[in-house]
Amino acid sequence: MSSFPLNNPNSKIKGALFFIPLLGTFIYLVIQNLIFINSGLLHPNFDVIFKCYEFNLNFLPILFLLLGLFYFFLSFCLKLFQKFGLPIVLFCLLSSFGLSALDYYITKVEPEKLLIKKVDITTNKIREPITVVHFSDIQSAKVGNYEKRIFETIQKIGADLILYTGDFLQLPKQLKFKDEWEKLHRLFNSLSPRFGIYAVYGDTELALYSVPKDDILPIKILSSKCESLSFEGGNLSIYGLSLYNSKNPLWAMRGIETWLKNHDESYFKIVLGHSPDFSLALKDSKVDLCLAGHTHGGQIRIPFFGPLTIDSKIPKNWAQGFRKIGIPHLNVSAGAGSNRFNGLPAMRFNCPTEITVINIKPEIN
Repeated sequence: MSSFPLNNPNSKIKGALFFIPLLGTFIYLVIQNLIFINSGLLHPNFDVIFKCYEFNLNFLPILFLLLGLFYFFLSFCLKLFQKFGLPIVLFCLLSSFGLSALDYYITKVEPEKLLIKKVDITTNKIREPITVVHFSDIQSAKVGNYEKRIFETIQKIGADLILYTGDFLQLPKQLKFKDEWEKLHRLFNSLSPRFGIYAVYGDTELALYSVPKDDILPIKILSSKCESLSFEGGNLSIYGLSLYNSKNPLWAMRGIETWLKNHDESYFKIVLGHSPDFSLALKDSKVDLCLAGHTHGGQIRIPFFGPLTIDSKIPKNWAQGFRKIGIPHLNVSAGAGSNRFNGLPAMRFNCPTEITVINIKPEIN
């Protein structure tokens, strides 16, 4: 097939016009995403996040597919298929396929990947090792097979103590809290660690506040309360923050300081909070371990950049994982589930769901 000659003014004009739809698409794409960023994409504003997702991973694949078909016919009409048409058509079709594949991966694959992360702590306060499972933010939109897999995984670990840092359910309007909570509660009942299950309230727990505490068992909710455990290997004390206090370091310290005064140095001390913000005030306190969730690790983590947003005041590099932050250790769970705000699909990239196994071991003299 002969290509359209480009050595005269008319052909140059036609050649320039040929690229206008593609160039316009890229300008539109860039401007629209800048609008999303300016409107609160990184703050985060979850309505904007939803719109950004729909635009980039629902609308753009269709747009690139239509653009590819458009260029297929246009290049034949202008006799430019071999020179320009074929590369552009292939680019548009690959872009459409790539965005659709990315949509499938971040909404279907990675949100259910569920990694088990293991960390060790050594201490002179414990004479026998203890296995602690920390998980957070199941945030289920409907309790089903994936949630069952979370609890089957935890059962196999055989933990001595299970600690959960909030956000149990995040249901769409058509589902009833009572029905889904009963399913999730049965899954918690399938766990039987020897030292029990302790949790704090998260952001999505409004309906759970009205459930009698006895009906929540075996989960013990600690909201500005502590629980102390003594066993043959030592003493443990767990202090749970209210949701508000977990987000306000100064308020968190009021309760924590009183709790610390009531427990001597022999106790291994653990603080639970939904948001990790409280940890900013604890660097010099005699707390051994801080546990939190809420950030989901950012859910979308860009290589070499990190999470786009974490909805927290902590440094972004604290938003996921285990580290020492002074005297205490801090573990921020990336979450066993994903944010479902207003029907937002589960979305994760470079940030799989996780369960953390913390092995507390005695120091060897």
